Amino acid sequence: MLSTAELLKACRQTEIIAREGSYIARLDIQPESGAEKPSQLEISASSEQTVSSEVMVDASIDGTPLLIAFNVRFLREVLEVIKTPNVVLETNAANSPAMIRPVGDESFQHIIMPMNLQR
Repeated sequence: MLSTAELLKACRQTEIIAREGSYIARLDIQPESGAEKPSQLEISASSEQTVSSEVMVDASIDGTPLLIAFNVRFLREVLEVIKTPNVVLETNAANSPAMIRPVGDESFQHIIMPMNLQR
């Protein structure tokens, strides 16, 4: 579970850099690793001019660490229409679609396809 406003702000910041790289934003999902490090989601992008952006968002995460990429424009657009304070991003593999849904509103679900990460 993530704050809708914080995730939207992070997407907007990342999109500025991601514009030069096909709008690819990497989401590094890291569950809690002990009391000293809470669960976080890092959204990052880089451009050909070696400029990069990394934004951390606090999150409540269940599962294993995961690195997945999305078109940040599509992610931003869905977050702009969600009116609840919190949102859930559900996925189980870097090459599987993710579902975004507002917490407390069962009438809306959005599927977003991942982008292929170049390694």
